[in-house]
Amino acid sequence: MDMDFPILTLLDSDASVAWLEQHFHPDGFGCPHCQASLADARRFRTNRGSGLPVYRCRVCHGVYTLYSRTLFEGCHLLPAQVVLLLRGVFQGQSSAQLARELEVTEKTVLKWRHRLQSQAERIQPTTPLADRNTESDEMFQNAGEKGSEHFEPTDPPRMRANKRRGRGTFANDRPPILGTVGRLTGLVRLRVVTNTKQTTLRAHVEQFTGPGRHVSTDEYDSYATIERTHTTGCHAAGEWARDADGDGTREAHTNTCEGMWAGLRTYLRAFRGVHKGYLSGYVALHEFRVNLKAVTELFVAALVTVHYLYC
Repeated sequence: MDMDFPILTLLDSDASVAWLEQHFHPDGFGCPHCQASLADARRFRTNRGSGLPVYRCRVCHGVYTLYSRTLFEGCHLLPAQVVLLLRGVFQGQSSAQLARELEVTEKTVLKWRHRLQSQAERIQPTTPLADRNTESDEMFQNAGEKGSEHFEPTDPPRMRANKRRGRGTFANDRPPILGTVGRLTGLVRLRVVTNTKQTTLRAHVEQFTGPGRHVSTDEYDSYATIERTHTTGCHAAGEWARDADGDGTREAHTNTCEGMWAGLRTYLRAFRGVHKGYLSGYVALHEFRVNLKAVTELFVAALVTVHYLYC
């Protein structure tokens, strides 16, 4: 079990409010109804739960707080709790430990984690990677229906360590995750899919690699029809890197993908089982963790503001 650290009481309330204002409203905090500035509002009370000031706009007479027009609108968490919640979710901290440190229930943490991850999934980039050389691969994650009631005797809950043979599917509780990574930038595109049929893999690769780009994959025949310059390595024959063009460099490999999967497995392991219905949200957030490296104002605003689009 991870060691808890009672950090909540050490966070300065004013500093937390300033951080949230900067990251929730990077274009300036004011009336969300008519866009009047904060100078055109008066503070008339304090929210009992969050402790945030409640403002009334002198222009349109609308009422708002720092949480208005965000996922946290109506939330009673303290600003310091919200800052720690975001930090814990971004860093992949387990819900149980995060709940103890925030002094809330694990159910509360899961609710906000799933909402944030759902937003991350919605704003995932759909553009192709700029790298000239890319790799694509798939991994299968054991993910059943953790936490769901199973009332039907013919549909019992999945036991730990799913040992089903063959390639995984969403239906058999081994959802496939498709990944494409740029060899130069290290940027990734990750998606949870229902199967690894040819049409699914081809659509993924062609969406996230530009025309004329080079793609390395393993020998799985579902990659055979992708319309990209394409080299493969035969893992079944113990071939992990191959010199495909005779220049002395073993460029035909998916070793970068293997490193990508190692990072994703490590991230998911902390949660000790993920419901397959929420898996795509965990994967989406991990994609941003890899691509951004550090939290930015633009990303936080995109994640929490319900009408904000991330570019």
